[in-house]
Amino acid sequence: MSIKDKFQQASSKVDAYKSTINTAVNEEKLQKLSDGLDSNFQNAKSEALKQLNAMGDIKQRAQQEIENVFDELTKLFKKTMPSGKNTGSSTIDFLIKQVLMASENTKSRIGEIVAEEVLKVAGCSEEQEFNTQPIYIPVNDIDLRELLKNDPSSKPWTFRYEKDSINVGSQPFSMDKELYNRLQNEGVPFTAEYGSSYIGASGAGIFDIKYVTQYPDPNTGTPIFGDFYEVTLANRLNGDNLGDFLRDYYGSIDIINFNMISVEIMNMLTNIIDISGGISVNQKEEQTKFEKILQRILGLCFDSNREIDVQGTAKLGQLDNIDPSFFEMAPVDLKNIEIEVNNMIQGVTEFTDCNNVKLPVNTEALLDSLTQLINDDVGNAGQNADNLMGLVNNMSKDQDWKLNIPSGIDLNLNVAINNDFLKIIPKAVMFAILRPKMLLGLQIVMKSVNPNFSNILALSNLQSFVKTFGNFMVNMLSKIAAIFIEELFILLKKNLRLLVETLLVEIVKEAKNKQAAMIAGIIFLIIQLVQGFIDYRECKSLVDEILKLLNLGAAATGISLPSFALAASSLLGGFSPTRAMTEVTERLQSIGIPTGDLPSGAVNVNMPAIFQQIKGTYQEQLENGKVEVWVPPLAVPPVVAGLTAPAKASGKSF
Repeated sequence: MSIKDKFQQASSKVDAYKSTINTAVNEEKLQKLSDGLDSNFQNAKSEALKQLNAMGDIKQRAQQEIENVFDELTKLFKKTMPSGKNTGSSTIDFLIKQVLMASENTKSRIGEIVAEEVLKVAGCSEEQEFNTQPIYIPVNDIDLRELLKNDPSSKPWTFRYEKDSINVGSQPFSMDKELYNRLQNEGVPFTAEYGSSYIGASGAGIFDIKYVTQYPDPNTGTPIFGDFYEVTLANRLNGDNLGDFLRDYYGSIDIINFNMISVEIMNMLTNIIDISGGISVNQKEEQTKFEKILQRILGLCFDSNREIDVQGTAKLGQLDNIDPSFFEMAPVDLKNIEIEVNNMIQGVTEFTDCNNVKLPVNTEALLDSLTQLINDDVGNAGQNADNLMGLVNNMSKDQDWKLNIPSGIDLNLNVAINNDFLKIIPKAVMFAILRPKMLLGLQIVMKSVNPNFSNILALSNLQSFVKTFGNFMVNMLSKIAAIFIEELFILLKKNLRLLVETLLVEIVKEAKNKQAAMIAGIIFLIIQLVQGFIDYRECKSLVDEILKLLNLGAAATGISLPSFALAASSLLGGFSPTRAMTEVTERLQSIGIPTGDLPSGAVNVNMPAIFQQIKGTYQEQLENGKVEVWVPPLAVPPVVAGLTAPAKASGKSF
C-alpha cells in the first residue's frame, strides 16, 4: 500500500475502535431510555433514523491536496482523543503548546543538525584545515530576505533582530545586529571597534570581520566591486579545522529562539511584518515561493523505495540528485502566491477554514502585542508558549474581524486560526533558522573550501539559494521537521495505547479473563523494547509503527494452521463480539456508512442494533453451536514410551 493508503487504514482503525467503544456506551443509554421513557425513546429513535438517512445522501468531498506527514499525524491525533474531548479548540491548543515547547526544548539538536549539514554540503570533514587568508562573502549571499537593509531600532524590523543589544563576549551574541552594524561602518574591522576578535563559544577569538565595497582578485589583482564581508579566521590553539570552528561559532549565537519563531508565526498568520514594513511585491513573491518549497520538504518521505510523493507536484529520486521540478511552482501554486501578494497589498489576511473571508490586519495593535510578547519572555518554554497562544487567541476576538464575517456563515474563527497556527509552526521554525547569522557560518565554510564559490554562483534571492543548496536544504530541514514529527508521534502513541487498552477491557469483560489486561501491558512493553530506532523522516516506518499498535486490538487468524499452532489453540480466548464489532465497523466505514454519533449528538441507533445482532449470533453459537471432528486412521508407532506421534484432525462447526 502507498503511504497515503496506510495513513487512511490507520485512521479507519481508530474510527472503528472508537465507534465500537462508543456503541457499548450508547447501548446503555438506549436501554435506560427503553426501560423508563419508552415513548420518548421512540421519538428519539425516529429522529435519529431521519438524520442517519439524511447523512447517507451526503457525498464526501475529494481531498484537494496531499497533506504532509505532520498534518496526517495531527489529524490522527485528533481522532484518537477521547470522545467528547476532540471538539472545539482544546485539542488544537494542546497540540500547539506541545509543538511550540518542542521547538524551544530542542534548540541544541537543531544546532547540531545545522552544523552537520553545513559540513556535508561543503564536502569536507570536521578535520579539514583552513587558512587564515581573508575571504570575501557577498552581503546578498547571507541576507536572502533583505533583513540587513533595515535598521534594527525601527519597527517592524526590530522584531526580526535579536532582543538583546550588542555585547562583545556575551552569549548568545546578537550577530544579526552586529552584521547590520558592520554595514554602517565601511572598512572598520570588528577588532578595531571592540578591541578583540569575535569570541566563540570556547571563549577564544575565532574571526575578524568588516564591510568592504571592493577587494583584489586573488589571481589577477583586479579590483572586484560590490558589497562584501571580509572575514579573517583566527589561528586556533588546537589546530585550524572547520568542524571546531563551526561548533565554536554556532555555539556562540542563537541559531533559533522562541522570539524568532513567534515573529515568523505572526507574520505567516497575518502578514504583519510584510504589511507594516512595506516589502516589495517581488520580495513577497519570493518568500511565498519559499514557503511552498518548505511545505514540500515537510512532505518528503525518506523510504527505501525512493518513490516520494511531494504534494502531488514533484518526485524525489536519489537524495543526491534532486529533480529540478521539485523547486518549480505549479499553476495552482502561482495562483495562491498571487492571492498572498494581493492580501499583503490590501492589508488583509485570510485563514484556510474561513470561506475566503478577508480580514483587515490591525498593524498597530498587533505590533504592540508582539512588543509585549517579547518583553514578557521569561525563558520558560511553557510560559512562552502560553503567551503566544494567548496573543493568537485574542485575534479571534477582534470586533472588526467579526463584522467582516458575512451573516449566515457559521464560523468558529478561533478554531480556524489555530488550525493554521498549528500547521505553520514547523515552517516558521525553518524561516527563523535561515537568517544572516546562520548563513554566515555556511558561507565561511564554503569559501574556506572554495574561495571562488560566490563568484561562480550568484545567490541573489531565496529561490536561487534554494536551487543552489537543494541537497543542503532538503537534508537539514527534513531532519528538523522530523523532530516535530517525533514529538507528535510520542503524543499519538499515548492516545493509541489508551484506545487499544479500552477495547481490550471490553474483551476482558466478555471473556471474564483478567489476564488480558496484563497481556496488553506486556505487549506494549515488548514493542517499546524491540521496535528499535525509528527514522522519523521515513513515512512508511512511521505509519507501520502506528498500524502495529492498532493491530494489537484485532489480530487475524489464518485458515490453515500448522500442528504447533493447533496445539496452542487451547490458549485462544475464543470469539469476541467486541472484536467482531470492531471489524464490522471498519468495513462499514470503508463503504462510506457513518458509524459515529450523529452531528446533533444523538445516538446512531444503527450501531447498537448491529452489535445486538452480533451478540445474538454469539449467544446462539455459545449455547447451541458444536464442532464435529474427523480423525483419520492413525498409526501408533511408539515415539517415546507411553506416547504416540501427533496428528492433524479436520472438523466442521455447526
